[in-house]
Amino acid sequence: MSIRTKLLFSYIAMIVIPVALFGLAVMTAAGIYMRDIAPGEGGSPAQHLSASFTALRDLFGGRNELASGLRFVAKHDPRLLSDPAFLSETETALAKADAGIVVLAGDSAAYVSPGLDAAGVLSRLQRESGGDSGGWPPRKPGGTSMDSIAYTAPDGSAGTLIIASDMEPVARFFRKFVPAVLLALLGALTLTNGVLTYLVSRSIVKPLYALKAAAGQIRVGELDRPVRLRRQDEIGQLGSAFEEMRVRLKDSIDAGLQLERNRKEMLASISHDLKTPITAIQGCAECLRDGIADTEEQRQKYVTMILGKTAGMNRMIEDLLLYSTLDIGRLPFRFERLDIAAYMREAVEELRLDPRMNGVRLDYDNAAARPLYVQADREKLHRAVLNVVDNSLKHMEREPRMLRFELLAPDTGSTGSIALRITDNGSGIPEDALPHVFDRFFRAEPARRSDDGSSGLGLAIVKQIVEEHGGTVQALRAPVQGTSIVIRLPAGDEEAANEQRGGRS
Repeated sequence: MSIRTKLLFSYIAMIVIPVALFGLAVMTAAGIYMRDIAPGEGGSPAQHLSASFTALRDLFGGRNELASGLRFVAKHDPRLLSDPAFLSETETALAKADAGIVVLAGDSAAYVSPGLDAAGVLSRLQRESGGDSGGWPPRKPGGTSMDSIAYTAPDGSAGTLIIASDMEPVARFFRKFVPAVLLALLGALTLTNGVLTYLVSRSIVKPLYALKAAAGQIRVGELDRPVRLRRQDEIGQLGSAFEEMRVRLKDSIDAGLQLERNRKEMLASISHDLKTPITAIQGCAECLRDGIADTEEQRQKYVTMILGKTAGMNRMIEDLLLYSTLDIGRLPFRFERLDIAAYMREAVEELRLDPRMNGVRLDYDNAAARPLYVQADREKLHRAVLNVVDNSLKHMEREPRMLRFELLAPDTGSTGSIALRITDNGSGIPEDALPHVFDRFFRAEPARRSDDGSSGLGLAIVKQIVEEHGGTVQALRAPVQGTSIVIRLPAGDEEAANEQRGGRS
C-alpha cells in the first residue's frame, strides 16, 4: 500500500471513527442522564436511550395536548374551569405531565393545583409580564414554565388560566448531557488523531531511521549488512534503490581491491620473470668485459645468448603491453563479417611456412564443409590463434609432433556458436589446472620455466580477445594425449551469409 493511500485512509478514519465514538458517547450519556426523567432498570445503554427519549416525547406531547385542551375549554366552555369534577379529572392528567394550573378570577386565585404556590406564581407572573422579559409566555431553562390563557367567565368577568410545567428534570438532564457529549467529542477526536498520527508516522519514520542507520554503516565502510525494508510503498522502493546502491558500491570497492591485488601480483610476476633473463644477460656481459670469452667462438656464443634473452624479454613486454591494453578496453577492434572456414585454411597454410613448424604435422578439418561466417577482427583473431599454437609448441616434446585444427559448425539454419578446436599431442595439462590455464601468469607444473621467454600471458590474452568477440574459450584434455583449446564464436545469421556468398560468386 502506498503512502498516499495510507494517508487517504487515515484522513477518512479521522472522520469516521470520531463520529462513531461520538454517537456511542451520546447514546451512553443519554441512557445514563435521562434516568432523571424516566428511571428504568437493567437493559443496555441503547435500550435506556430509547426508553428515555420515548418518555421525553410523551412528557412534552402530554403537556401540549393538555395545554391545547385547556385553551379550547377556556375559549368555548369556560364554565368547566369552575366545575370541581372537571378540575379533578384534569388534575390527574396534569400530574402525569408534571404540570399544574392556577385559575384566576380577577386578581384572586379561584383554583390552585396541589403542590403549587399560588402567591409565588402570581408574583412571578406580575414580575415577568410587567418587566422586560422578552415576551410572553416566559420560558426558563430550569424551574417552572408558565403559559397564561385569558378567558371570559360565564358571568362576563375576565379570568386567567395559568398552566405551570416543571422544567427542572429536563434542565438538569441537559446540564449534565451537553458537557458530557462535548467532552466525549473532544476525547474521540484527540484519541483518534493521536493513535492514527502515531501509527502513520511510525510506519514512515521507522524505515527512515533504518535507512539512516544503513547510511551510517556505509559512511564508516560497513557494506556487508543488507537493507531489507520488506515494503511495497514509496519508502520500500527507496530502500530497494538504496540496497542496489550498496551492492554496486560494494562490488565497485571489491573490484578496486581485486584490481589492486592483481596489480601487485602482476608486478611480482613481472619481476620474477624478468629477473632470470636479466641475470643471464648481466653474466654474459661480465664475461665479455672481464675477457673470460677469449675466443671469437665464445664471444659469439655470449652475444647470441644476450640477443636471445633480450628477444624473449621484448616478447614478454609486448605481451604485457597488449594484455594491459585489452584489460582496460583501449585496444580498438575492427570487426567484419568473416568466413572463418576460409580464414583458418589460409592461417594453417601460413603456419606450414613458419620455420618453427619444422617437424610438426598440421591438419585442418572443416566438419561443415561449407563457409562459416562470424563477426571478427582478422588481426586480433590471428593473434589469439598464434598464442594457442605457441603454447602448444612449448609442450610438444615427443615425436611425432602434431597440431590439428577443426571447425565445428551449428546445425544449418540455427544461430548457435562456431567452435574452433586446436589439439596438440604434447605432455598435456593436469586435470586440476585446466580451469586456470587462462589466468594471467599461470603455468602448470612442471611446465613452468622462467627461462623459456614466456610471459605467462599468452592464454590470458587469448581469453580476452575471444571475449571481446562475444565468444568463450575452454581448455580440455585431448582424448588420447595432449590438450585441446576450444574457441567458440557466435555464428552469423544465415541470411547475411547467403548475401555474402552471392556477392562472392
